[in-house]
Amino acid sequence: GKKWTLPQFTADAGVFFGHDKYTCLSLNKWPPTHLTVCFVDESLYNMPYKPLSKHWLEAATVILAAGTRNALSGSPAVSPHSGPVQFDYRVLMLQRSGKSRFMPNVKVFPGGVVDASDFSEEWLEVFKAAGQENFDKLTQVEVHAGRSPMFTAERDSPVPNEVGYRICAIRETFEESGVLLVRPWARGPAVWPLPPAQLAGWRKRVDGNAREFLRLCNECRCVPDVWSLYEWSNWLTPVVPTMPNRRRYDAAFFMCCLDHVPPAAQDDREIVKAQWLTPAEVLHDFRQEKHIIAPPQTYELSRLCQMPRLTDLDQFSRDRGAKGCERWLPVMLSCEDGHVSVLPGDDLYPDPPNPETFQGYHTESTVEHLRLSTTNVNRNEISTRFKADAHCNIPQKFGHLSPKQNVYEFVAQIQSKL
Repeated sequence: GKKWTLPQFTADAGVFFGHDKYTCLSLNKWPPTHLTVCFVDESLYNMPYKPLSKHWLEAATVILAAGTRNALSGSPAVSPHSGPVQFDYRVLMLQRSGKSRFMPNVKVFPGGVVDASDFSEEWLEVFKAAGQENFDKLTQVEVHAGRSPMFTAERDSPVPNEVGYRICAIRETFEESGVLLVRPWARGPAVWPLPPAQLAGWRKRVDGNAREFLRLCNECRCVPDVWSLYEWSNWLTPVVPTMPNRRRYDAAFFMCCLDHVPPAAQDDREIVKAQWLTPAEVLHDFRQEKHIIAPPQTYELSRLCQMPRLTDLDQFSRDRGAKGCERWLPVMLSCEDGHVSVLPGDDLYPDPPNPETFQGYHTESTVEHLRLSTTNVNRNEISTRFKADAHCNIPQKFGHLSPKQNVYEFVAQIQSKL
């Protein structure tokens, strides 16, 4: 019963859109012996998300820190022994499947690739209906030269970058671990929290189609808790000449602190194990070759070792998140006994860095000698698959934490007291 005008056909087979842009004809050849009329879902035209680069995919990750003793509301845990204070929180670590094309078998923070639906303007309608549409705390970040292009780039979507990437991180965390970071609508009757069986059903639906996350929030009267995620860092996968077809990701990292540890479970597809571990446990087991973690995780976990108390981490994340972050593109240098991943601020870091070409080189120096001969250091040193150390002796930009130095001695002391 829909009325529309046929466009002018050419003498080739193909797909032709009607003038209303929501109707199309599919022809197998000319003249046609088979004709299919299709009506296109209008919502597909409501997602003007475009990637910032053709060279990599955009992604969002959340470092989820959860208190083990109601750490945000009670007294922090104090070590009964002399020496380092014990961690009173754990972070969610997910082990990727061995079949994954990117970082197989590696332990990572939850997160994944941005979907166009994460930037759909329909989200603004959901937040408005929920009575929770004020994003000023997320978007009014102090203006600094060098802030990550992920947050400063202009887009066609009316959804702010700061909101869209957070929606992605929350959605992916739900898909991979079952942990859902949402808050109920401020208006109308509450239907939250959901029964476990119903939540599991939604998880499966969202995992199969990212747009189902929009439907979940509409039907269950909740919104992604974007306000609980604080801007933390931005890592861009480096160029590696020996891996020309390697997938690259421009990943926004957020910090989220929870008062208690929620249940988490792997999806048995992308993720084969979900664990809540202290930063010390993750680094200690990595050095003991019990699991693999990537250099960005090594650096970030070494940062967390500066703050073993969740209240301190939460307050720091709130204050520092308002300052934004810069994009870090590691540049790989090969040495006689390993590799060095130099980062912004290091004397050996290229100025300016080119994210589309390889700017590394080989040096006949050892990893240690290269560090000792450099004045300003900010790098990951990678000796083996299970030995990566973060070194930094310069102030961090955007008010950020430096990684704890001699971190493996620090975690060994903590683990020896357990």
